[in-house]
Amino acid sequence: MLKTMDNENIQQQIQELNQKVDLLLEYVKEQRQKQQVWDDLSDDLYRVGKDAFQTLVKDLDDRGIELDIDQAKILIYRFLQNIETFNTLLNMLQSTTDFIKDASPIIKEIIIDLTYELDKLEKAGVFESLKTILKNISNPTFLQTIAHITTVLTQVQPDEKLDNKSLFKLLRELNSKEVRQSLSYGIRIIKEISKTSNK
Repeated sequence: MLKTMDNENIQQQIQELNQKVDLLLEYVKEQRQKQQVWDDLSDDLYRVGKDAFQTLVKDLDDRGIELDIDQAKILIYRFLQNIETFNTLLNMLQSTTDFIKDASPIIKEIIIDLTYELDKLEKAGVFESLKTILKNISNPTFLQTIAHITTVLTQVQPDEKLDNKSLFKLLRELNSKEVRQSLSYGIRIIKEISKTSNK
């Protein structure tokens, strides 16, 4: 009876050991498969990289551009040395993008308000008036007249003796041709201004 129990114990231990060995073999097999996948991926990447590099060299050669490998290495090393700076730059770009995204509704609202105000100004005739003013400013006669008026205003200053005239003297000056023409011209201007404002 004791011998039978020992045999059973041994058989059970052998069975457990076989199960563990099977699990271990399965694990080893999986690891080999994974390693094979990585090896295949490495080979593929190497071939693709090699082909891409050869294509790049050929394209550069066709365009007459000489690639200095040492300079390319230096560029790569400098990039790796300044990778933190590039990360900071990318973070800044991300922050700017986020800001633009957040500010877009506000900017849109401002543009709508601005368009509305410009439309109001156009309907009020402001732009047409500005166009007329600019057209007149470019007119040499208008510029000469403005220049003459500003010159006269600076030269002719108020004078108590000259300007303290009696009503009779003022009426006599109204008889002069220059004064009559100037007054008539001024009245015509006032009439035209009144017409425009009454439209």
